[in-house]
Amino acid sequence: MIKNYLKIAFRNLLINKTFSFLNILGLTAGTVCCLYILIYVKNQFGYDAHHPNAENIYRLRSHIEFTADNNVFNSATVSPVVAPMMKKDFPEVQEYTRVLGFFTSKNTILSVEGRTETFTEEKGYLVDSTFFKVFDYRFVEGSPEHSLDAPYTAVLSTEIARKLFGNQKAINQRIKIGNNINTTTYTVTGVYDENYGKSHFQPKFLVNLNSGGLGDFARNDTEWGGNNFIYTYLKLNPNANPAQLEAKLPVFLKRYGEKRMAELGMKKQLLLQKITDIHLYSKGITGQMAKVSDISFLYILLSIAAFIQLIACINFVNLTTARSAKRAKEIGVRKAVGAFRSALIGQFLGESLFVAFIAIFLALPIVHLLLPFLNSLTDSSLTINFLRDIDILLITILVALATGLLAGIYPAIYLSNFKPVSVLKGAFKTNPASVLLRKSLVVFQFSITIVLIISVLVISKQLDLIQNKDLGFDQKQKIVVPLPNDQAQTQFNVLKNELLSQSEIKNLGGTTYYPSRQILEDMQIFKAGGSMNQGYLIKNNGIEQGFLQTMGIKLLAGRNFAQADTNNQVILNEKALKVLNLTLETAIGTQIFTILRGKNTSLTVIGVHKDYNNNSLKSDIDPMLSYLDIYPDYAILEVQTSNYAELISKVGKIWKKLIPDAPFEYSFLDEDIQQQYATEQTLRKIINSFTLIAILISCLGLFGLAMFTAEQRTKEIGVRKILGASAVSITTLLSREFLKPILVAILIASPIAYFSMNTWLEGFAYRIDIGWESFAVSGILVVLIAMFTVSFQAIKAAVANPVKSLRSE
Repeated sequence: MIKNYLKIAFRNLLINKTFSFLNILGLTAGTVCCLYILIYVKNQFGYDAHHPNAENIYRLRSHIEFTADNNVFNSATVSPVVAPMMKKDFPEVQEYTRVLGFFTSKNTILSVEGRTETFTEEKGYLVDSTFFKVFDYRFVEGSPEHSLDAPYTAVLSTEIARKLFGNQKAINQRIKIGNNINTTTYTVTGVYDENYGKSHFQPKFLVNLNSGGLGDFARNDTEWGGNNFIYTYLKLNPNANPAQLEAKLPVFLKRYGEKRMAELGMKKQLLLQKITDIHLYSKGITGQMAKVSDISFLYILLSIAAFIQLIACINFVNLTTARSAKRAKEIGVRKAVGAFRSALIGQFLGESLFVAFIAIFLALPIVHLLLPFLNSLTDSSLTINFLRDIDILLITILVALATGLLAGIYPAIYLSNFKPVSVLKGAFKTNPASVLLRKSLVVFQFSITIVLIISVLVISKQLDLIQNKDLGFDQKQKIVVPLPNDQAQTQFNVLKNELLSQSEIKNLGGTTYYPSRQILEDMQIFKAGGSMNQGYLIKNNGIEQGFLQTMGIKLLAGRNFAQADTNNQVILNEKALKVLNLTLETAIGTQIFTILRGKNTSLTVIGVHKDYNNNSLKSDIDPMLSYLDIYPDYAILEVQTSNYAELISKVGKIWKKLIPDAPFEYSFLDEDIQQQYATEQTLRKIINSFTLIAILISCLGLFGLAMFTAEQRTKEIGVRKILGASAVSITTLLSREFLKPILVAILIASPIAYFSMNTWLEGFAYRIDIGWESFAVSGILVVLIAMFTVSFQAIKAAVANPVKSLRSE
């Protein structure tokens, strides 16, 4: 029987070549999109699940609110003192480890002791000796047990070990790790495989926290309110209840930190976050170690995949039910000779599954061929092996089954319901409910398409705003050069003078943080007569005299820094002026205060500069003060050239001459700024591409229905032409039938698109207003596309010779 059904299915495909082609092409296109998105989404799950006790590992994070200005911060980090005290006070905590990035981690320099070759690495961390008691890593040299017990020990990833030692063994070798604070020698005690497991935390090397410098500062820090700069992970006992432990934390924090938090004018909460939730459920939490995803982004992708596949299935339903009259006699005969309805339903479902599996077999090689392009859309590096990866194979089979059943269930029920007596007497008529359903499905198809088109227009406009908005500085023709060690920083003035002698370099300034680099330093600032609990949290950045001019940041009052100034002279931005209740006229010369090393410290305002966006446009401008830093972390070069390759070569040679101990690296400021919007750019690329697919699939279905309608009304068109109807009137008659569902789709899709895009735009502090233009453009575009699709068949039918269609009457 199954063999017979397959023969019939294959025969029907061959008989109705055009409709079969439209169905298979639509389902294949939809399946390519659906399959890739499902594989991508699957890959985003399972982060940190490879650790044996992942269900018991939690990250401790902080929620901070400053009472003076109601500023709220959700941070992935906490104060260093918290973890040891939790281990002491709570039996639920089996072990803890703290992780600290080098504050200037992008500038970390590595080298082998006794060699001159150096390179920089961004992802290096200081960790407690208990790190490998909490996390599971697969070692290729040495073993995790006791690898970080001793001070000045380090473990490397295979990538870093290969860079440093090539094919030689790394274990017990001596390496130097340095930055702008100090350079320290470490002994390598292990090498781990960085490709083992997916994790939100992807270190390239780890060193013992008990190795002097910044690590000693963290280990000895007793601050309970501020200094929330260290990542903290807790491994709980298997029988511990994390909710109950979290409920105890307010009392714990009050016991140790109430007085200090009152002095700082802040409220603070400690919260537990399951380690397996970090990658997908960290929206709104600042200070992440690496790029994380967002579950809402995955829901958007899954919705796009489902809707595109649904559009393809609707084509199958519409085309199959529209041509039901062609198979009415076959069904009548089968029923007359005793076929049960269940057998007919099985046959038609089998035919739809047959088509779905053809689409899958066509989609698999297409996905494989298009993988580099699809990976570029999602900014990922997926590799797919359909034969070896059981999960992907199961997803493929499930997509085929779901598509076949979804596309085939209604046609199977509809066709199997024909009454054999009516069919065999020639009295069969198309069910009006079926026609209404087809029109409703066309409305649904184009509603989805219109929502996607409006989304494309709104996202593009928002990203255009981001690219073109005045950020308060000039980002064009700026080169950023990190100054990674003491030699680079102490030689800054010499480097500056040498570079400014080059005609292509117009200005040069130094800074600790530059736009796109989050400012990590802040202070509670209060006015004369006030105290810390009346203060305002203000970001602070160290800059050198040339920074404001190089960046084109306008000075509104007062003066720039002079060589004779100290750290006690500061320049405020407009936002800081506002929160401190100062004016441009009264600010200059005003004394403001903070507490440094336990003492009131006076700062003198010498200038006010225009606000500028240091962070992305998703957040508002922070209050900020700048102090003089003659040893900056970055040099910003304002250049005037079209030959960047030649200029970079010149700068590299000057660098090598003056700073031989550090590698020369650079980036372009405008590219660094745009990198902040990588997720949004990815979303735009995805929606752009998949909207085109949705339009293509919808038009395939519309084309098929138009062809069927023209075929069904051939005799009517012939009679109208004999009676004098023009080709234009006939074309209009046929096209008008399809215009009504499109107009209904526009009315349905517009409010849905407005609501969804308005919700998306809420994630930006600076955003566009959704104007009527986006809806008008998308509506006109869809009408034109639909009419172009339909008019081909309408014109073909209108110009046909009526004699041919009526000669058999």
